[in-house]
Amino acid sequence: MHFIPKSLKKTSIFILFVFCVLLSGLFESCGRGDENNEVIARVDNTVLTREILDQQLAWEGMNPDQESDFVERWVNRELLYQEAKRMGLDKTPDLKWELEIVEKEFLVQKLIERTFLEKINITEEEISSYYEKNQDLFAVQEDIAKVQHILTKKRNEANLALQEIRAGKDFEEVAKARSVGPFKDKGGNLGFIKQSDVISEIRRNAFRLAEGRESRIFSSSYGFHIVKMIRKYKKGEVKDLVDVRDEIIQRLRVSKERSIYYDLLYQLQNKSKVFIAIPDQQATTENSLNSTYSR
Repeated sequence: MHFIPKSLKKTSIFILFVFCVLLSGLFESCGRGDENNEVIARVDNTVLTREILDQQLAWEGMNPDQESDFVERWVNRELLYQEAKRMGLDKTPDLKWELEIVEKEFLVQKLIERTFLEKINITEEEISSYYEKNQDLFAVQEDIAKVQHILTKKRNEANLALQEIRAGKDFEEVAKARSVGPFKDKGGNLGFIKQSDVISEIRRNAFRLAEGRESRIFSSSYGFHIVKMIRKYKKGEVKDLVDVRDEIIQRLRVSKERSIYYDLLYQLQNKSKVFIAIPDQQATTENSLNSTYSR
């Protein structure tokens, strides 16, 4: 999570607001008069064209099979938007103020994202150094294991999965193709688990496996299971670097973001004229900045 004031964390809400308020206007300006483009939907004189639809599906990260959902939302939003305009809500004094807030929050977030992108570079040396200096952070508090898991509803499906694995097919690939469990899309990867995290059938069959070995088929009330032991750690052991690398990167990133964020504010304050009329607040702000940059 970025070290950013809470106000900036509301950006997604503001962006959604911008999208809802302004997108119809975009469609209206881009969709009218384009006779060479297929019209997908129309609300009075405003049209949604194939070109705009494809662009917005891509922008929202939606699949082509979600077109009907998007079109329905577009029509509903356009109906509400046009009714709001008929009621004169676009002329209210609050609208300009709200849009200014949206613009400021959006641009602030973009500035911070760009600053982080340009200045944050985490090297392998930093990762290794952090790991060596902070091994106490990565000592496990109780026995844990990294496990992969396949769940099927029928035994013959589990048999086929196990045959493929023993024939040399990757466990993760088989899990994605044949498992029906909630971790199917992750290749059956449960991550690191404690014995108390799983049902007794998985606990009994998984934790006794040697690393790199998969179990026989076993059943539970959920169906038929196959598990594979990837890595075990006993209480007090330190996790290998490969198993904590992502955690270290996140820790380093948060630390750098904090430093870069305050450094940016400090630079901007130095080159800008800042006046605060509330004495207590001014003193608090100055003390905060002084303590931050005197470290």
